Amino acid sequence: MGEIKKQSIANTTLSYIGALIGFAVIYTQPLLISSSDIGLLRLLYSFSWMAAVVMPLGIGSVTVRMFPKIRNDESRHHGLFALLLLISSIGALLIGLLMYLNKNQFNLYYRRSPEFPAYFNEAIVFAFVLSLISIYSIYSSALLKTTFTVFLTDIFTRLGQLLVVILYHYQCISKHMLVLSYMGIFLLQLILLVSYLIYHKSVSFKINWSFFRTLDLKQIALFSLLMTFTSFASLGIKFIDQLMIGHFLNEKLVGVYATCIMMCAVMEIPFNSLERIAQPKISYAWSINDVAEVHKIYEMSSRYMFFAGGILFCILWASLDFIMLFLPPEYHAGKMAFYIVSFSSLFNLLTSVNSSVILYSSKYYAASLFLFILLVVSVLANNYFIDIFGISGAALATLISIGTFNFLKYVYILVKFKMQPFTKNTLYILCCILISIGFIFILPSNWHAFIKAALGSAFSVIVFSVVNYKFNMVEEVNKVYKRFKIIK
Repeated sequence: MGEIKKQSIANTTLSYIGALIGFAVIYTQPLLISSSDIGLLRLLYSFSWMAAVVMPLGIGSVTVRMFPKIRNDESRHHGLFALLLLISSIGALLIGLLMYLNKNQFNLYYRRSPEFPAYFNEAIVFAFVLSLISIYSIYSSALLKTTFTVFLTDIFTRLGQLLVVILYHYQCISKHMLVLSYMGIFLLQLILLVSYLIYHKSVSFKINWSFFRTLDLKQIALFSLLMTFTSFASLGIKFIDQLMIGHFLNEKLVGVYATCIMMCAVMEIPFNSLERIAQPKISYAWSINDVAEVHKIYEMSSRYMFFAGGILFCILWASLDFIMLFLPPEYHAGKMAFYIVSFSSLFNLLTSVNSSVILYSSKYYAASLFLFILLVVSVLANNYFIDIFGISGAALATLISIGTFNFLKYVYILVKFKMQPFTKNTLYILCCILISIGFIFILPSNWHAFIKAALGSAFSVIVFSVVNYKFNMVEEVNKVYKRFKIIK
């Protein structure tokens, strides 16, 4: 767990720098481009990622699961880099062809967001780029080299997007070039990621077919098939709300919704950083049947993520009115969506790496069943609630879907593996959240938004710090305080 902590801290630091940039994007985009333009870019990104996650045909998850057997520095891991490229390219051809044959149905589905279908062909190419980014980021994580990938994802791409938006605002580029430049940022990310792997001597185009034939190909094929669906459903929950808003409503409201819920993504930054490291560790622990290590990672990740996410949850709730002061009035319609989605993010952090615990165990097929339930619940809920409540309905559908999904995983792990992540520290953290939110609610509504944000945030940090000092819920925080002589 020490290596997980070390890399997770480095990754989290980079991710929070990226979060600051992300907030800059959130604030400046609505002032520089229209909500319809934001909605167009988000629809392209969401749709392309949904296709991208299927194109590798599950080889990314296979890499994490099988890498302890594949790893061989001398042979550059038996040419795994080239094998990932080959399988992803085959998948891209198949999925791309299937998408192209259904282009007319796609155009009809998004008739209320007319600009989006105009970039259908570009979206297919974009999806292939994103699929390669995905599998080579996984490959880098399996090598326990994650910091640079975090930099590319959380800092480089966001700075690039901000630059492109500024160029478009000052009419240096057209809308068509805005879209192409936006996609080009990710192409450059892919080039830099591959260059990083080359630098670390992890790239070989010579596939050792004789070695790969020694593996259980039947089991790998079954696992790949399940993981293709699993990955699609898992990512689908992140984007299906925006895609369905584009169908039921329009691109403008996609932009409003996406901007508001992007603030909730800040809460999950610690989780994303830790998960990149925890996945290969969990996979290795299961491969040697080290159940105690899996349980340890499961419990610690829940405690750490609930603590960090709880503080951010309270700070964001205290600061929302102040944040909204910097956005055009049309974005105020997304406040309720933010409140609802923030609960789903907090619950996701509480249940931590439960997906990885199941996926890399011998019971991995259960994850596919739960994700199938998740996808069905999400589609039905979005179809029902968006029509009634608009973008707030999409947020409610997300909360219901995420809540159902994580509850099922929690119960399954408890029954099958006799482990669960909650301890008395979970209760202490929950009390900190309730006390902080209670204080935020009693602040007079007629006070200036900045005053309420400052007082609410400061109170939350103090409550979490005092309780953590008393009960040592997250010992690393106390170590930092002692280092700076904040506490003895």
